[in-house]
Amino acid sequence: MKSKLETAAYLRARLEEAGMTETKNGHPIFFPKNLVLFGNLALFLWIVFDSLAFLLYDFIIGIVFFILTLILIYGVLHLLGCLRPCHNCIKCTHGMGRLAALYFGRRIFKDYKYNYKLPGAIFFTLYIGGFPAAFALYSAIIDFTAIKAAVFVALLVFTIYSALTWRPRKPKTPKEAVQPKAQ
Repeated sequence: MKSKLETAAYLRARLEEAGMTETKNGHPIFFPKNLVLFGNLALFLWIVFDSLAFLLYDFIIGIVFFILTLILIYGVLHLLGCLRPCHNCIKCTHGMGRLAALYFGRRIFKDYKYNYKLPGAIFFTLYIGGFPAAFALYSAIIDFTAIKAAVFVALLVFTIYSALTWRPRKPKTPKEAVQPKAQ
């Protein structure tokens, strides 16, 4: 059985390894620049593919979906991501770090317990993941074209990759976490 001291040291090492530090007020988060930049670019590209799936079916539906998605993701979800005070983030990313982490970050960066709540995270993931992918499949079955099939595959890849970031990883033993491996 692990002592409380060993467990605390292990948790502290895991947080530092992930770029996070632990304080008395909670867990201030430091989102890596690459996650914020590339995660938000990938999120926007995902939204474009979602809209393209609807555009290939009907132009008006595609435009409405694009505008609605921008409002929901970069308006509502962005606002929810910034509800936690900025002093809880080591470097304020104005909610963009939380958006990238929600869809593409490792599980340790996901802050679904405080801001989005798990049902909200599931809803928004299905809204830009499962729903457009299912619609793209339906559209490709009704009127098959190579472009529709390619859009479906791209949406499936984004959705599966995003879902895989939620799986827990097997933690290292406390000795491995505290003492780095000799090179």
